[in-house]
Amino acid sequence: MNKINHKAIFLVFLLQVLVGFLWYSAAPAALIDPNQGMAKLPSIERLVGFFVASFVYLYFTAWLLVKVKQMSGFSMMLLVFGVWVCVVLPNYLFISFYLQLEFSSALYLLSYSAVCSFLAAIILPMWRASRSIFKG
Repeated sequence: MNKINHKAIFLVFLLQVLVGFLWYSAAPAALIDPNQGMAKLPSIERLVGFFVASFVYLYFTAWLLVKVKQMSGFSMMLLVFGVWVCVVLPNYLFISFYLQLEFSSALYLLSYSAVCSFLAAIILPMWRASRSIFKG
């Protein structure tokens, strides 16, 4: 039985957090506070919620890839992108209407999730968990 590679999950999570900080620092004008001249700082509760949600989604993706072990690495990459297309992109309308964002701002937020999905699609299928020769 294949196991989940926790090192790969941790690496992808750290890369996603790093990209998130860089992405957040380059926020478009619609997301910038005019008083501070920079992006609004999120509260600690929102940051923790974001980190937990990102980690759970990434762990689910790794679990899903372990369950479809008969697929090739390229097929697994396509599966990760397919999950992103079917889960994240439908939320585009929700983001646009609920947060009342302009097209460019919503596209900016969705592009971050696309980059995170790309990182997961590259690293997780290619770096599988090592198998032990010892049973038990």
